[in-house]
Amino acid sequence: MTSAADRRATLIILDGACADVFADLVAACELTSISRHLLASGGITPATTVFPSTTGVAYLPFLTGCYPGTCDIPGIRWLDVARYGGRWWRDRAHVRSYCGLQAGLINHDLPHQMPTLFDLEPDSVALCSPFKRGLAPDRDRVRLGRTVWGGIAHYTAGYGVLERAVGRELCRVAAERHRFVFAVFPGVDGVTHFWDPQHPDVLSMYREFDDIIGDYAAAGGFDGDNLTLLVSDHGLARVDRHTDISIELEAIGLPVLRHPVIWRREPKAAVMVSGNGSVQVYLRPGVTRSERYTITQIERGGVDGVPTFLPRYLASLPGVAMVVGTDGPGLCLISRSGRARLLADGDGHIRYAPETADVLRLGGGGVHTEREWLERTLDTPFPDAPAQLFQVFRSRRAGDLVVVAEAGSDLRLDWEIPEHHSGHGSLIADHMRCLVACNMPIAGPVRTVDLFPLILEYLDIPVPQEIDGVAPRLGAVRRT
Repeated sequence: MTSAADRRATLIILDGACADVFADLVAACELTSISRHLLASGGITPATTVFPSTTGVAYLPFLTGCYPGTCDIPGIRWLDVARYGGRWWRDRAHVRSYCGLQAGLINHDLPHQMPTLFDLEPDSVALCSPFKRGLAPDRDRVRLGRTVWGGIAHYTAGYGVLERAVGRELCRVAAERHRFVFAVFPGVDGVTHFWDPQHPDVLSMYREFDDIIGDYAAAGGFDGDNLTLLVSDHGLARVDRHTDISIELEAIGLPVLRHPVIWRREPKAAVMVSGNGSVQVYLRPGVTRSERYTITQIERGGVDGVPTFLPRYLASLPGVAMVVGTDGPGLCLISRSGRARLLADGDGHIRYAPETADVLRLGGGGVHTEREWLERTLDTPFPDAPAQLFQVFRSRRAGDLVVVAEAGSDLRLDWEIPEHHSGHGSLIADHMRCLVACNMPIAGPVRTVDLFPLILEYLDIPVPQEIDGVAPRLGAVRRT
């Protein structure tokens, strides 16, 4: 039997891969290399990602075992109300967007005491990764290609050059036999934004990736005792309607701070979009404070210059599934149909209580642990929503209100360049259900945060105590 010291682990992100599209291609015998080298000895495990379900933020669970809220990174864009004082230049550092020049700051914004997989396993290498904290400089591979070819592909959908560059490097890395390899293939996500998850150009990206896996196998990538995980950070769904929250707030007289113009005089709200399927709304940006405004404060007129009807107005907009904010000891969920509440009991349970509407469409209320909620909501319109909504508000940088898009919609129109014809970032099933395939059977369902402790246990590395993930069992009968 191989000793733990000889074990290796490889985590490959097929960014934006939809679990159902992937399964259909496997069933049609169009992903033969993946089927032979991963699925034949392992399988596909039902899985959910985190909220917001967006690239970058949704990589953190794999590498830290923690939710975005625990990482204090509540979205791809955010504003720190405790530090942002409204000054044009001096406060720019407290308004964040990882979609451009600030992309690398995600490595700095993570709590310094939080270890990453790269910290815990020094013999790690990363390919085409935006996150690299803990990596030695020479272990950060395809860095230039990601910057140059990734930037061009964002506007042209020409991801083939970058995908092949990552594939070639993956084959080279196979011979180096590092203890942990983290590789990102961004093409499926990027091309799907231009079209839809079933478009021929998108399906071609899956097939080309399957060829890369065949080359990787021929290079010895699957040799030895190597736990290999093929995952996606989120799903994707077609977008037929754009409801721009910034435009809608301006329409009722609220001046808005938003990207890419990140300063204006005396704004009443800041709108920070993630994946375009969810939005963090911050009220009275520039007035520093340590606490967020609650739903009750807003609706009782306690926020100067903000109308009392704001939460109901946002929830009534076409394309909005719900608006969520803190209220007392829990969360208030508002849809166009009515309200519900989420309460965290002191014994680790979450209570879902519809008041005037079943906002999460669960067929009624209930009290369950986080893990039980995952099982019970996996096949509902908003998988894992009770746990995911609570975790995002753990972040001190989360907004006063979180707006969640419904199926077929996103929440940005202005400055959506290029226009998204498919998107992600929401709590809907098509965004939250993600791919987890492995060359060893994994008991499911799992969350993406669970793969961090799974990898550490496999490599015989102590698992940090303060994480959100729970390692699933290897070698169990898989669910299909």
